Amino acid sequence: MIRFQDFDVDIENAPLFLSHSITRAGGSLLLVVDHSHFTAKQTRFEIFGSKSELIVAEILQIVRDEIISVQSKTVSMLASVNAAVINSLDDNEIVDNVLREVMHVLPHSDAGVFRLFDEDSGYLIPVSYDGLPDDYKDYRLQPNESVSGEVFTTGRPSIHNGRQNIIDAHRVMRPENQSFMERSQISNALLCVPVMAEGKRLGTLTTLCFSRDGAFSVFDRQVLESLAAQVAIAYQRSLVYQNALATSDRLEAMRSDLARKNAELDRAVQLHDTLLRIFSTSGGLAEQLAMVAKLFNVEFRFENVLGMDYHSGQWSSKRETLQQVVEVAEAPVGYFHFDVSGDTSFHRALFGTLAAFVALDFVRDMSRVNVLNASKKAYFEDLAEGIEGDVLRPQFGFRPDRFSQILVATPPGERALVGAHLALHKHEVELQNATKLTNALVFHEREQIVMLFSASTMAALERNLAVLMDVASVAAVCIGASDIYEQPGFHRSAQAQAIKAAECLLRRGRPGILTNRDMGIELLLGGRDRQEVLRFTRQVLDPLLSDQKHRVLYQTLFRYVQEGKSAGRTADALQIHTNTLYQRLTRIETLTGRNIADAADFTLLSVACQLHVAYAD
Repeated sequence: MIRFQDFDVDIENAPLFLSHSITRAGGSLLLVVDHSHFTAKQTRFEIFGSKSELIVAEILQIVRDEIISVQSKTVSMLASVNAAVINSLDDNEIVDNVLREVMHVLPHSDAGVFRLFDEDSGYLIPVSYDGLPDDYKDYRLQPNESVSGEVFTTGRPSIHNGRQNIIDAHRVMRPENQSFMERSQISNALLCVPVMAEGKRLGTLTTLCFSRDGAFSVFDRQVLESLAAQVAIAYQRSLVYQNALATSDRLEAMRSDLARKNAELDRAVQLHDTLLRIFSTSGGLAEQLAMVAKLFNVEFRFENVLGMDYHSGQWSSKRETLQQVVEVAEAPVGYFHFDVSGDTSFHRALFGTLAAFVALDFVRDMSRVNVLNASKKAYFEDLAEGIEGDVLRPQFGFRPDRFSQILVATPPGERALVGAHLALHKHEVELQNATKLTNALVFHEREQIVMLFSASTMAALERNLAVLMDVASVAAVCIGASDIYEQPGFHRSAQAQAIKAAECLLRRGRPGILTNRDMGIELLLGGRDRQEVLRFTRQVLDPLLSDQKHRVLYQTLFRYVQEGKSAGRTADALQIHTNTLYQRLTRIETLTGRNIADAADFTLLSVACQLHVAYAD
């Protein structure tokens, strides 16, 4: 005979896997199976009879099979979300389908709500809900308010099982929302997760269970988080798609406007066709502009934000000129300067039409540049993560060699510009053209240019750094350089070194190149935590600390620092001869690469010694 009963448990302490315990009480076995990670419950079996051990084994196998079945079914159902949500580019369709998929994947969910944050109003707005009253659309929350507001603010999911726990969780509420809660049915279980994409919080996804015995588990939370991540990606992608459509509409409107203007003049139509034939050639922009100058016998100059500067053969900057702006999405990206003499109305029509073609070419070229940049960045991420496979195959002309070095360039004073990414690309091209080392992976992200160089010798990397030194000053960019390294898995740390060095130059307010090694005590600026301080001390003192046989050298250096560089007092304290002390100091200089007689090097060694004593375990 078997008796069993389910019990609610505290999911905060739920084991990651299925566990059980067996005790004997009189003539029965008591089996407690903890499957709370998947169900938020335990089941207690009381087994009577002579074959109780066999029955225990059968029960455990049945429970395991059931858990595996639940996991397999859930994974299978999650895969179906792709068709309904992930593959959609319609944000309204995604919103409409989200809760249906939640109810499908978590069948014990009785209701749900999908909230998105509206930046204009500052509220979390329920854009779709199921199993809730019609007036729920008016139940808007501020960040930090109620469960959803708190989850949105902190980015941490929340599970509340039991009506009283749910009531307690709604302690921070505005009066109007408190009134709404009081007249609403309280569920018996609530699960809420943030909806985030690329670190940006978009909203929250909440599911409710009204069943008396209902409860949500850690497994349910993991499933809903996975679903929320897919929803976030799909929704963000739909917004990008909508923005792309809007940009396309603006460009289409610009073409339509140009066509309308050209229709007013017969020769404008011919002009358009002529320029179309020119820009249909495979040549570059400079070659196309040269064809325009020759065909229409006009003198002009063209410049754009990427640094291109073209002028026709007889152009003179001393003449009086008119200007035609080249715009993309209402932002200026280039300028034509042309002569005011001659047929001004024709010239205006010519360069107005020419600006439209150049703008379209610019959009196409920038799209190509952005795709290439994203590919380079992804390749760098693979290198940094040590992903095997095609990583070692040359890509973008780059092959990892024995030695590597990372440089991070930050153009000062351009972070607030609308076209900052265009200026960033301009600096990227300038730096890449200046370097003498062809084995380079160069891309940009946010407001920085990342350059990964690799060579078979350290000398080649040092020569490359010397070449870029002059370019950095002329281009007014701050470049931070990592140490030269051999370890394939050091790319991420090297990038962090280079970023810190670049930020140090920004703080100084002058362009140039600064290596991580030359930052000195400035490595400690910026409110660093304990681990960063320890990394600093180990970086400086590693040759003395990593090898046990060199520990005596560290003790010698520390005592020398404590004694204020007094050789006599240091030798007496260590009970060694002064000549022995000098021999040790020479060995310390060799291992650390620092000159104790140099004030900057000795300051670095001194600070590192003091911090190591204070922070090391």
